[in-house]
Amino acid sequence: MKLELFLRKKSRIGILLCAIFLMVYQGPLHADTPKAEAEEILLEEAFQLIGQKFGVFFNYDQVMVNNVSVLYDEEEHETLDAALDDVLGQADLKFQIFDKQYVAVYRDTEEGVESLKKMIVHFQSIVDKKELEHKRKSRLVDRLGGHSFDELHLKRLVLNVTGRVVDTNGEPLIGVNILVKGSNLGTATDVDGRFSFSDIADQAILLVSYIGYRSQEVAVNGQTSLTIVMQEDVKTLDEVVVVGYGTQKKVNLTGAISTLDGDDLARRQVGQSSMLLQGVAPGVVVTQRFGQPGKDGGAISIRGKTTLGNSNPLILVDGVERNINSVDPSSIESISVLKDAASSAIYGSRASAGVILVTTKRAKDSDRVTVSYNSYFGKQTPIDLPDMVGAIDHMLLTNEAYVNTGRSQLYSDDFIEEYRNNMATNPDKYPNTDWYDEVLTGNGYMQNHFLSFSGGTKSARFSASLGYLDQNGIMENTNYKRYTFDINSDLVLAKGLSAKLDAHIVQNDIVDPTRGTSAAIHWAGRIPANQGGRLSDGSWGEGWNGDNPIAFTRDGGLRKSHSPTAVLNLGLIYDPKDWLSMNFYYSPHYWQSNTSAFNKSIQTYGGDGSLSYKTPQRSTNNTRHSRSLTNNLRGTVTLSETFGSHNISFLAGYQQEDFRSDDFSGYREKYAFPDYPVLSSGGEENQRASGGASEWALQSVFGRLNYNFNEKYLLEGNFRYDGSSRFAKGNKWGVFPSFSAGWRISEESFFESAKDVVDNLKIRASWGKLGNQRIGTYPFSSDINLGLSYVFNNQIVDGAGITSLANREISWETTTASNLGLDVTVFNRFNLVAEYFYKVTDDILLALDIPLTVGLSAPDQNAGKVENRGWELGLNYGQWDKEFKYEIGFNLSDVKNKILDLKGITRSGTTVNHEGHEMHSIYGLEAAGLIQESDFDSEGNYNGPQQYGAFGAGDIKYVDQNGDGVIDANDYKIIGGTIPRLTFGLNFNAEYRDFDFSIFLQGVGKANGLIRNQGIMPFFLGGTVQEQHKDRWTPDNINSTFPRFAFNETNNEKVSSFWMKNAAYGRVKNVQLGYSIPPSLLFNGGFQKLRVYFSGQNIFTLENFWDGYDVEAPVGSGGYYPQVKTYSFGIDIRF
Repeated sequence: MKLELFLRKKSRIGILLCAIFLMVYQGPLHADTPKAEAEEILLEEAFQLIGQKFGVFFNYDQVMVNNVSVLYDEEEHETLDAALDDVLGQADLKFQIFDKQYVAVYRDTEEGVESLKKMIVHFQSIVDKKELEHKRKSRLVDRLGGHSFDELHLKRLVLNVTGRVVDTNGEPLIGVNILVKGSNLGTATDVDGRFSFSDIADQAILLVSYIGYRSQEVAVNGQTSLTIVMQEDVKTLDEVVVVGYGTQKKVNLTGAISTLDGDDLARRQVGQSSMLLQGVAPGVVVTQRFGQPGKDGGAISIRGKTTLGNSNPLILVDGVERNINSVDPSSIESISVLKDAASSAIYGSRASAGVILVTTKRAKDSDRVTVSYNSYFGKQTPIDLPDMVGAIDHMLLTNEAYVNTGRSQLYSDDFIEEYRNNMATNPDKYPNTDWYDEVLTGNGYMQNHFLSFSGGTKSARFSASLGYLDQNGIMENTNYKRYTFDINSDLVLAKGLSAKLDAHIVQNDIVDPTRGTSAAIHWAGRIPANQGGRLSDGSWGEGWNGDNPIAFTRDGGLRKSHSPTAVLNLGLIYDPKDWLSMNFYYSPHYWQSNTSAFNKSIQTYGGDGSLSYKTPQRSTNNTRHSRSLTNNLRGTVTLSETFGSHNISFLAGYQQEDFRSDDFSGYREKYAFPDYPVLSSGGEENQRASGGASEWALQSVFGRLNYNFNEKYLLEGNFRYDGSSRFAKGNKWGVFPSFSAGWRISEESFFESAKDVVDNLKIRASWGKLGNQRIGTYPFSSDINLGLSYVFNNQIVDGAGITSLANREISWETTTASNLGLDVTVFNRFNLVAEYFYKVTDDILLALDIPLTVGLSAPDQNAGKVENRGWELGLNYGQWDKEFKYEIGFNLSDVKNKILDLKGITRSGTTVNHEGHEMHSIYGLEAAGLIQESDFDSEGNYNGPQQYGAFGAGDIKYVDQNGDGVIDANDYKIIGGTIPRLTFGLNFNAEYRDFDFSIFLQGVGKANGLIRNQGIMPFFLGGTVQEQHKDRWTPDNINSTFPRFAFNETNNEKVSSFWMKNAAYGRVKNVQLGYSIPPSLLFNGGFQKLRVYFSGQNIFTLENFWDGYDVEAPVGSGGYYPQVKTYSFGIDIRF
């Protein structure tokens, strides 16, 4: 079905919801504007209006007017006295006007009259001082002139205020930040917790904040002495978390949700925001396999892999699906990870792998404009690299490998001695190249700058930021630059009606060698040291038959990628009643990628200066342009009400997405001017062009019903009804429900005696179904290949043909998930969250085997089944006092993955999917140590099954699984899994006075690692060896780590358990030490905060893996860009 027809046919629900929204809203939009009439407002609001109209200042007892309402018509009164008689008469209050601009409000009682006398005396002293203290008057007028009348009209008088800030035990708190709201005045408490202000308004509001305590707004109310008691911020019962299409109190959650604070995450200096999630939330596994700038993001999985296809979680940034790596870490307010069906079913067909909700920072309700700047600069070096043998050792060990296989020495003793004597004086002819050292220069750095502005008024607020990241790699010509611009604005359009206008623009620029960083690392670990890299005259050495990674990383051409992205998020929010809220959002998301890969010819030379190779023979250029546009339309209606102890909330919504993309690529070669790598400057011979386009659409209605009785018994139900263009008619729509319940035992009367210890005790359970529709754009239709040519009349004719069978019955992959949870809070300091989960994914798409005689590839069918079961544990404890504060958190989780049904399909390869085992299991031979000389009889016959090819003592011994006396492909089995188990994270944050310290550790308790081929096997395909290989088998070293050296024999090169190793590890991901300049020294300079810090990333790893290989990339041949350590210095400023 055409995309347009699909959308048109299924849009009725969306149009209906939009129409309801407009009908409800049309009253305030289109109603005629009648003559103003008296309306009921607070008495203090009336003071504000009267003060603006007649230019007077009010003084009164705050308690006397709190929550007092009056009827007031601004146009009715011509004089000040008339206005005051009207509004104060309604409140049974009196007034006196002094010096034509000061109004004293009082109650006609003995106490009130006494208060009036004091106010008059105070007024008189102010007037008298106007003439006697001209200098003081000028300063006061200047201060008043620096603010709008709206800010000043309630500041009636100026006072000198002193005070003291203490904790709940009466102990003074040092360094508490105190600001006068709406001004630039600020101070901090001294060692006794004391502070003072001069000449502030008698009705000023003080903003009081201190880390580890709840921020407060304290009204002066004419007082000259204040005592402020700070309450510890335990962030438990009143915390609000972001959930699907809304927010909920954390205490009322019945689903499995982990919440992360953006400011805590931003402490880590990472190039990609996906790495912020590593180790910080139980059940969330983030694996970083590469360290290349711009490509060093982590692969995220939540509670295991649910399908053989796309198992990536859905990531929404402010409600819009985006790449999390395009978000600057400093712009993140919070992250919510939805892990079970109860929390994520409202996202239906996109939530089977979990949901991550990222909320960016918005301006707070404040008149103050805040400017923040954070910057750091870091030096980067590789975490670990193999130590390769030098030229002399390579030749000696090669001779050993030749002799062990019955060959003569490759290098004569005389040549080796000649080589040794001339390496220093003639390195061109007798090179000793350290390929890793030459390819990885170690000159990596990373700098980041983030500038943000926020502020506004109650009716218009904005938050804008600019970000710049520059990461230069440890390999020549590897660089990543990211530019971000974000603006979030909130506007009040009318009573109950507001708008959100957000824009997010990102540009990613990546540069790397055209032939690839992996190829460079591969050759650096394979080419012997006696091959030349660069000659003394600056020309390139021949490397390995012309493959010289030093040359092609520096002079072989560059692949340049330029990718701009723009996202708009335009919303209308209408809250006509306290119990009713409606919103409507439109979010277009545009993405573009422009890549040019120029492969430049390189000439390499032998040690005598003669030309050896030209690789490639012709320079080539491959240019590709891609773009996509996603339109996201969504709206919700929320009703919530309380009936006694019964709290009910209902949300209903509609969402529609459509996606379109197209791409074009062109190829040319034979460039006469390599320094001008533009597509049009290449030759026309062998030129080619290609392109494509795709589109899909998704339409949904959804809802959620929440009920709780006195926040004790909790119930929630979610549903989503999704329609996708990816499926044929009859299978387009799917229903995804969930149900959950919770019981707060701590709220029961029988638990009252334990409340002094256990603040919160809750058990919860959930069940639901989730879907997966990320299975290809047109999986139900046959593919037609337009590139099929055939011979007709002795000529090649272009043709087209069907290459695959179609399956119009293909439908959703469905995940059924259950969860049990326990939440405990003790002494308002210790928090525990425990979870157990089980989920099964049915109808996984598989291409089942069909007879080859069909002549077409098999279609996908809903046939597979996979299960995941596991548990999670999260612990957190915090302690604060007046000088020292600390918080420690720990999380641990495990998941067991198992394939239940593949319809008998088996495949071979290094990693495979077999029934009864976890996905992507390692498939190989089981090793039983090394063959020893004692395994042969006196005549040299081996007492065991025939191994692969030629073999001898010191080679790997394999187990004959089927007992047929021969080791072959029939003896392969599952020898291990690749999914990390027992993942954990530990964080510790502490503050002592003006110093702060944090450390974060992350790791895996159980994992298998397999390094193979040139990564670990000596002399693989004629390559070289590593220093660790010297611990090889010899008759004198039978308990060696590695087998004997045997040149060009394949027995030891098979995938086997011999090359597997424990890949468990613990890594210090981040350590940071900071110092904040005392606030008392900053406010005079306009600063609110100035902090400097030193930080280290990936600085230490505890593991027992193969030397030189990173334990986070445990399966492969070692040809990957290494991860890096980063040491950085940074500064954080706010003013």
